[in-house]
Amino acid sequence: MCGRFTLTVELSSIIKVFQVQKDNSGFAYNKRYNIAPGRNILAITQTEENREISFMRWGLIPHWAKDISIGNRLINARAETVMQKPSFKQSFLHHRCLIPADGFYEWTKQADQKFPRRITLPDQEVFAFAGIWAMWRSPQGQDIHSCSIITCVANAQMKDIHNRMPVILAGEKAYHTWLTSDNTAVLKELMQPFDGPIVVYPVSKQVNSPSNDFPSLIDEKIIYIRTWPEPY
Repeated sequence: MCGRFTLTVELSSIIKVFQVQKDNSGFAYNKRYNIAPGRNILAITQTEENREISFMRWGLIPHWAKDISIGNRLINARAETVMQKPSFKQSFLHHRCLIPADGFYEWTKQADQKFPRRITLPDQEVFAFAGIWAMWRSPQGQDIHSCSIITCVANAQMKDIHNRMPVILAGEKAYHTWLTSDNTAVLKELMQPFDGPIVVYPVSKQVNSPSNDFPSLIDEKIIYIRTWPEPY
């Protein structure tokens, strides 16, 4: 799955990499070191003329939902079933997006303790998760845009950490295809485990709390595993 990620690059880099047409004035972007579900995250969508960047709530709310809380359960969509699930099907067919990131977190268990790891791509400042989005109108008439990150089975480097990982799109060709293609077979080919090199390193347990969001969270940390009783 993907339950936390980071986006610590400048907005100008995101706009350049993803070829977004955007007037930066008034766009309240901040670097994020511990993005959690339910927060507003950046998403890139395709219009007839260009790509647009906006904030969407992480946790997809289908247009037919009666309550916003359904989004808490729909932060990820499985690549294997995204084309069949009622919550995701229409978004997959008609409302796909790119979700910029420069890393994500997963946890490993050692000696009955859970330790967070950060996963990045060694040769890319920023990349994208494959995403889908929806627009939901609240009973009060407010339009809320929300999104979900698509996940797939873990690749060889990730499988010892977690059995799933986000679908990573890396490169303009993949970005263009994901945003514009109407060929489900082609889109399915993109929803595969990332086959390039990744970097995995331990980080502070402060990542465990979604209220923590500061630069030192992404620093590499030495893991000390405490056993009890202490050996003599």
